[in-house]
Amino acid sequence: MMPNKISIWIISFSFMILISCRSNSFKEYHSFTNNCWNTDSIISLKIPIIDTKKKYDLSLRIRHTVNYEFQNLFLFVDHTNRDTVEIILADKNGKWLGRGVSDLREFDFLLEKGKYFSKNEKDILLIEQAMRYGPLEKITDLNHISDIGLIISESDE
Repeated sequence: MMPNKISIWIISFSFMILISCRSNSFKEYHSFTNNCWNTDSIISLKIPIIDTKKKYDLSLRIRHTVNYEFQNLFLFVDHTNRDTVEIILADKNGKWLGRGVSDLREFDFLLEKGKYFSKNEKDILLIEQAMRYGPLEKITDLNHISDIGLIISESDE
């Protein structure tokens, strides 16, 4: 029995969709209980052993609700060195810059583009929320942050 043209087309189309959906990226997420990030909670995301001859882009993915009170998010990020990063989540009019439906938004922040990994590099990325408000030394419980993730993808650079 010979397959008809429609069956071949459906199989070919399905195969193309599967191939196009494959991702050359690594993703790891940390979810916060009750959408609350306590200042004492330091997130540790494991970086897999990666080909040292290829360039990679490292991004953070922030998931937050539309009830998040601030326009930005300050983080302490430590991989090869410790740095303070400001991520702008909304424009000056309060419009969320991330994508999403319902009350959840997702925003990608490029940490590093075209990075080569070395075998001697530590394989952990540490992330700590560093939010302050007015006279407060720190915001102990940062509400409406649901997840933070690390995305590593091959660089097109």
